[in-house]
Amino acid sequence: MTAYDLLSWSKSVDLAEQYQYYINQQSQLSMSSKIFFNCTQPWFGTRCQYFLELNDSIILTDIDLMSSSIITQTCYILLDCVRGGPLMCLDWREVCDGRIDCLNGAIDEMECFNLEINECGPDEYRCHNGLCISKIFWKNEEDTAECLDQSDLWYEFECPTSLFTFNAFSMFECEEYSCKPGERQFSCGDGQCVEDFDACQNGRHLLLVQSMIKLGNLSDYCWIVMACLSKITDQIDGKLCEQIFKTTLILNQLQLCDDLTQFPTIPVLFGHVHFLYAPKNISYVNIDLAFVPDYVCYDEQMCHFLIPTFHHEIHACRHSHEMGLKSNVT
Repeated sequence: MTAYDLLSWSKSVDLAEQYQYYINQQSQLSMSSKIFFNCTQPWFGTRCQYFLELNDSIILTDIDLMSSSIITQTCYILLDCVRGGPLMCLDWREVCDGRIDCLNGAIDEMECFNLEINECGPDEYRCHNGLCISKIFWKNEEDTAECLDQSDLWYEFECPTSLFTFNAFSMFECEEYSCKPGERQFSCGDGQCVEDFDACQNGRHLLLVQSMIKLGNLSDYCWIVMACLSKITDQIDGKLCEQIFKTTLILNQLQLCDDLTQFPTIPVLFGHVHFLYAPKNISYVNIDLAFVPDYVCYDEQMCHFLIPTFHHEIHACRHSHEMGLKSNVT
């Protein structure tokens, strides 16, 4: 038996390393009395002392029902990350992924440069995120990535599209991966990566949406109009925006919003970019299209190459057309 056999049986890296050390240092008598238990399904544990008595049909039904609701998420608690509200927390895959998720000083991307400049040994392969893996494992199996960011794969790994196609191996494999750095993808918290504002199978994108459409200091009417016109959500308190527009005069409140309305009330990109809207007559707005902001504002120190049109509070701002956004106001 070899250390590689242990890894192929999905045993821990620590156990494989201890066994390899024992092989290399057979004079270590203290390790000769250790016993390894190779469990057969459904038993598991250090001594194969556990098993789960489960009904597969019930499990799949429960998972299918859970997929239609917002997930109970696992949070990375070693960083005190502020995501703009209590609903959204930091996933470990979002640390050093090349995009700012924490609004309190971008702490999820601090010191990441040290990892990016990390040099690997001659017998190691360097992953895109700076981590090193042994060249023995690099491209060892065509369908398996050893790098957490999957950068050792020549193709893009995709999680199964249907919950009913999951098996124990594919689910485990999917949850172990992070999104590829630099591709500006949103982590669903289980290994699935989607484009910004696309839907996650587990519903984590809904937590982001709920964080972004929080009321802030907007009036109720202005908030409803902005949330619906921006297309961030298609319903308010279970009532479709289209129905709200048809049965009320709430759209007329658009011209009564503040002189410059920030929406969403939290940054939309990189922890500092946000949108400003000027009040306008709804008759000039195409409500079938997403409401385009009048201005895009940003931290001038982080975007020093952009010449601002004006300053709003502590941010520099430019007209949306200067940022390549086409207005839907006639």
